Amino acid sequence: MKKILGAILVCIVVIALSAFSIVRSLEDRVTDEFVAQMSRLAIPGDWEPLDDIVRREQFLCMSTNPCPSIARRWQSDTAVTVQDVEQIGAPADVIFSVEGTCQRPATATGPTTLCIGYATENGYANQLTVSSELVGLQVALSVRPS
Repeated sequence: MKKILGAILVCIVVIALSAFSIVRSLEDRVTDEFVAQMSRLAIPGDWEPLDDIVRREQFLCMSTNPCPSIARRWQSDTAVTVQDVEQIGAPADVIFSVEGTCQRPATATGPTTLCIGYATENGYANQLTVSSELVGLQVALSVRPS
C-alpha cells in the first residue's frame, strides 16, 4: 500500500511540475513576442534610456496590474514634434494619434505634458507621453492590454 501511495505521489509531483513548465514556457513566449513587437518602435538614438519595466505574461493577471505590459522612459535634449511621435510607431505598424502640439507653452511653469500619442494595436493600448521637465524632455511609453 505504501508503494502505491508513493508512486501516486511521485506521479502527481511530476504532472504538476510538467504543467508548471508548460504554462511558464507559453507565458515566456507571449512576453518575448510582446517585447519584440515594442522593440521595433523607431526610438531616436539620441534619447537616453531612463528605465524599462516589463511585466511578463502570467497565468493570473489583475486588471489593476495587467500583463504583459511595458513602461519605458527616455530623456531627450532635442525637441520632439508631432511628426516624430507619429513616426515612432511606423516600423511596428503602430499608428499614433497625437493630442497636443509637443511644444512647451510660453506660460508653462514646471513640468508640463506637451503631447500624448495614443494607439491601439493587436489588443494593446499604447500611450507615448512627451513632457517638459526641469532639464530637457522626458518621453514615456506605456503599453498594456486594452
